[in-house]
Amino acid sequence: MPEQFYELEPDIFAEHVPELQAELDAELSLTRGRVIGGGVPDPLVYVTGHTADDPPKGLHNRCDPVMSDELISALIAAGVSNLQCFPAELHSETDGSVWRNYKAVNVIGLVRAADMAKSTSTEIIERPGDNAPPLVAFESLRVDPARAGNALLFRLAESPSTLIVAGRVVDYLLTLHSDEDWGITLEAVS
Repeated sequence: MPEQFYELEPDIFAEHVPELQAELDAELSLTRGRVIGGGVPDPLVYVTGHTADDPPKGLHNRCDPVMSDELISALIAAGVSNLQCFPAELHSETDGSVWRNYKAVNVIGLVRAADMAKSTSTEIIERPGDNAPPLVAFESLRVDPARAGNALLFRLAESPSTLIVAGRVVDYLLTLHSDEDWGITLEAVS
């Protein structure tokens, strides 16, 4: 039976979304799926509305993802090996709390795995000369497990802000915490 895949997003009902204090240069983008050679501020500072009584969870911010050290460790324990992590701090604009147990995460690898015949999408822009598929926004996404191959966690080439995770990784994560406790939303896409 083919591997089940899920779209991995921060909790869609989260009250607070940490945001980078300073915008990154385009070549330092965490959504390109490429190794970043250098020039990333240390630490990357995210500003949030979280408080000591309502601390951040495991995954925040879809485009400039920040993950807790615990979530990163769990992903690695589940076999994920394509993470480039940069020190990050989350600063509360509400009560001054600072969390240093987070990393900005660059998921290495763009995989052209969308089953466009079974998905519903709107083309955003052509990418001529880039040997990449058009950039699209999905209303309904289906991933072809055969195209995903053995990848456990990757960015979707057709929509690089979309993270896809293999079912066996999800199964492992859910043995440790619920999706709500991790601060993630999972949607089956295969």
